[in-house]
Amino acid sequence: MKKLLSLLLVAAMVLSLGAFASADEVTTTTSVGTYSASKPYPLTFSYIEFYPQDASERNAVVAALNEYLIPNYNIEVTFNPLQFSEFNTSFGTSVVAFDPYDVIPVFYSTVSGWIKAEAMTDLTPYLESEDGQAIIDAIGQQNATVSSINGFIYGLPASKESVELGGLWMRKDICDELGLTEKYGLESNKDTYDGHARPWSEAAEIFQAVKDAHPEMIPLYMGNSDQTARFYFVDQLLDRFGVLDWQADHDSTTIVNEFETDTFKNLCKMLADWYDKGYIFKDAATDQQGSATMIKAGNTFSYATAIKPGFLAEANATNGQEGYALYFGDYVEGGISSGNVAFFGLGIADSCEDKEMAFKFLRALYTDPVVMNFWQFGIEGQDYQVLDDGTAYFADGVDNSNFKYFQNTGWAAGNQFIGYVWNDGSKTADYWELLKSHNTWSYYSPAFGFMWDSSAYATQITALNSALETYRAALLTGSVGSANVDSTIEQLNNALYASGLQTVIDAKQAQLDAWLATNGPTQTPQEDLDLINSVK
Repeated sequence: MKKLLSLLLVAAMVLSLGAFASADEVTTTTSVGTYSASKPYPLTFSYIEFYPQDASERNAVVAALNEYLIPNYNIEVTFNPLQFSEFNTSFGTSVVAFDPYDVIPVFYSTVSGWIKAEAMTDLTPYLESEDGQAIIDAIGQQNATVSSINGFIYGLPASKESVELGGLWMRKDICDELGLTEKYGLESNKDTYDGHARPWSEAAEIFQAVKDAHPEMIPLYMGNSDQTARFYFVDQLLDRFGVLDWQADHDSTTIVNEFETDTFKNLCKMLADWYDKGYIFKDAATDQQGSATMIKAGNTFSYATAIKPGFLAEANATNGQEGYALYFGDYVEGGISSGNVAFFGLGIADSCEDKEMAFKFLRALYTDPVVMNFWQFGIEGQDYQVLDDGTAYFADGVDNSNFKYFQNTGWAAGNQFIGYVWNDGSKTADYWELLKSHNTWSYYSPAFGFMWDSSAYATQITALNSALETYRAALLTGSVGSANVDSTIEQLNNALYASGLQTVIDAKQAQLDAWLATNGPTQTPQEDLDLINSVK
């Protein structure tokens, strides 16, 4: 009887295994389980959906993606799209409550609280695996490990342009009329950086020429939003309260109060001088219309902006007016910090049932163009088509007004550089290479890779933001007036120190010192240095 029972048990196991995986199926075994095409790992992919999508078409995309994912990765994915407002509120609460999630979006300024709640997975050991090496090969060692707090790698950053080079968008017709086109060598659709930037002090000459010829026109639109990064770079170390003054010393690792630096004071004085001379929109401190609205109104000449390859075509379409781009800055190069790269990204929730499988899905998003293109653009021939030059655009009969599925948000998650270039008329087939080249015009902050853990200082950060907001708009639009710059900066700093600035700076410096003791200051890649030095 015992022998018969044993035979029956073995037979049952064989039948069970047969149901689990046929002989020709490739299985994936982790510390949690074994998966196959007939029994894939059910994975939930949460991401921020910036544009409204048709739910039924999204489901069709998921079904088509799974036809590829299941046999190739033994993963069956379910999309969990989040509105940005939802991500900023209820989703975070859900994550720290350990609701079941797999791959989730992460934002550098809020993730420290999730880590403190032990709601995130440390990706460090996974990056040491074969899958991790594939990701490192795709996006580079520095980028793959930059999203790290106290040695805890919480996510992978999106692949995008990371160095911000500032300048002006200027109306073409006015530039042509005043001879600025010839003087500055301006060309239609010329926006790729070549190492030549004008000092910001020279912009005043352009504004005065416009004011002389068209006294009714606003030479420079500035609004209430913070545009400091258009004029200079400091490593803000995520929250701006205690920075590395890169403008003064590219290699310094001493944290200072940005609002006491000559870098900040000189900018405020320049903007105040421009405001006093009538160059800047008089309602800048309170205005929230945005540059496109002002340009379309017909009485504005320029606005300060970040420029990159492809910028002009997008800006011209938005502005309803053709313009030129002119780079401005005090250095040939731009700076690059942890925050520039690790702004948005993807991580794995601690509530994930099988983190190894979730990491395999991350590998797919960073190394497999089929997966990235499905997620970003949908079904070929139905949602989009591939053009003769290898770029992609909407399928026939589909456009921005009637699409059912279209993400185009590779700048926020995943590796867009492996996917199609979306050719809306502003991009060429070599666009990804142009963006990568743009990133090379960068000198790395010595603290690149360091992420300040502010979770124990939330009260101070809230108070500091409130203090800064009280004075920011007046100072950074120039509307405070030249006579009041010094006194207003003094008031700002008094308010900041009363709100705990020194406590935050001291804590941040201690964390940075500990990080430097382990890692040493980050060096700028030789490729970047060679390019920078070639035009100096």
